[in-house]
Amino acid sequence: MNVPEMLVRRVDELNGKARFFVAAVAVMGLLLIGSSIVAWQSSKEQKRLDAAYTQTMRVLRTTATVKVATLETLRGERGFLLTGRPAELQPYFAGRRELARSLDELDRYVPESNGHDAMYDLRHSAGEFLLHVDEVVRLTRAGQIDRARLTVQRSAVGDVIAAIDRTSDVVIAEERARLDDLQDNAARVMKTLLRFVYLTSLAGLCLLALAVVAAIALRRSFQREKAYQAELRKRAETDELTGVSNRRELLSYLETRMAEARRLGTPLSFAMFDIDNFKRVNDTHGHGVGDEAIRHVVSNAQATVRINDRIGRMGGEEFGIVLPKSSEENAYMVCERMRARLRGNPFALDDTSVLLVTISTGIASLTADDDAASLIERADKALYEAKRSGRDVVKLAA
Repeated sequence: MNVPEMLVRRVDELNGKARFFVAAVAVMGLLLIGSSIVAWQSSKEQKRLDAAYTQTMRVLRTTATVKVATLETLRGERGFLLTGRPAELQPYFAGRRELARSLDELDRYVPESNGHDAMYDLRHSAGEFLLHVDEVVRLTRAGQIDRARLTVQRSAVGDVIAAIDRTSDVVIAEERARLDDLQDNAARVMKTLLRFVYLTSLAGLCLLALAVVAAIALRRSFQREKAYQAELRKRAETDELTGVSNRRELLSYLETRMAEARRLGTPLSFAMFDIDNFKRVNDTHGHGVGDEAIRHVVSNAQATVRINDRIGRMGGEEFGIVLPKSSEENAYMVCERMRARLRGNPFALDDTSVLLVTISTGIASLTADDDAASLIERADKALYEAKRSGRDVVKLAA
């Protein structure tokens, strides 16, 4: 091989290596550009997910307020009907205002495309409920007590409240489904980003540092998503103030235990207790002390019940206890022990003063004709009987 041929061959080899290098750099650049685009899209999806999470929390909080306001309104109406005292109307007016405010707030939070039908049904059910309680209050104010009681007996207010609960749950479910869709979107984008990171890493050692950074970022993103999901589940099932089950989770547990009791032929009881003169505590010492008093009551109640008993906050200062495999007598013993523990363990306001916090309790045991609503209603009636008989007592349902 002569010199000119050797030079031509060397030039061709250099040209081939240069083309390979240029191609490798081009591929690397394309991978970097693709990674940057997908990373930007992932960041955008994460921001959307954060916003959706915040909105879902608002919807959960507001729907819970709708349920509590409904019960507060009903409590004021029934209290006024039973006693005839105008002071009993305070929960009625407060609950009515809160219900209207919460429905307006839900209208702002729930997109029309997601929950228009559910919001229409919720407003319709709330309207029916308010028509009923307004009529009972009007008749009671007019002194027509018998007509008011007849209106209560003939009404299906329990069904309307149940409809409000169901529709609120539909709004929550639709909002959570929207959040799940956004989470799936974010997960798909993150998986695509992961593929780009792997491909970019294979393109050269120069991208190794970028791959490590991307992997760390992805891990943190997955951890945040997992934490969001865990927090969402916790907020959906527990009461924020006390840490016990919220009304929805307690009712779900009650339904499960009722089915078990009927399947196994074992007894089951449901108790409702209410902090006595709680409004006076708030008015005298402030809402901060009121919250601490509620936590004090729950802490003592949890120390009294059995491991399978479930305490849940029904609303305000009212709580429910599901007592599986517990007869009426056993449930009475548990609730009486809880009442005595609270009486013997006053709430410490500070280092020098204490506040005696007592509870009134109503107990109902499961019968063949009971469903969850009727069992709760009988326990609620027993609770009101305990209130009327002087408070700080335990009463059994008739």
